[in-house]
Amino acid sequence: MVAIGELFAAAEWECEEPEPGIWRATFATEREEDYDLYVMASEEWVHFAVSPLVRVAPGADTARLALALARTNQRLRLARLAIDDEGDVNLLADWPRARMTEEDFVRLVDTLAQTTDALAYELRRIAHEPGYYSAKLGTA
Repeated sequence: MVAIGELFAAAEWECEEPEPGIWRATFATEREEDYDLYVMASEEWVHFAVSPLVRVAPGADTARLALALARTNQRLRLARLAIDDEGDVNLLADWPRARMTEEDFVRLVDTLAQTTDALAYELRRIAHEPGYYSAKLGTA
């Protein structure tokens, strides 16, 4: 059994279990914005989600945002961007449960935090500022 709480402790992250089997840790980016990282172990996989990475307001330019997500996903390793049922952007990752080690867990949570720091601000601007061009993400 993968002990998620122990893995968070090994990564030196504080966490809580808001629901049985779902763990949450909060972290801050360099812009001092807080994000929640959720981790859940299923029978075969350990699932990670920074949710929401970007809250998308009604009326946002979702077509441009979806294109930016698709282009950005091509460059990401270990993680992917997705739009959830509410229309918000999430940063997701999965790892085989049988192969999960402390080192893998630390690498994954650190990668998700770094990716959040690198992408959230630009994606939020793409979603909410019509015509915004992100040199970082190569949007049109």
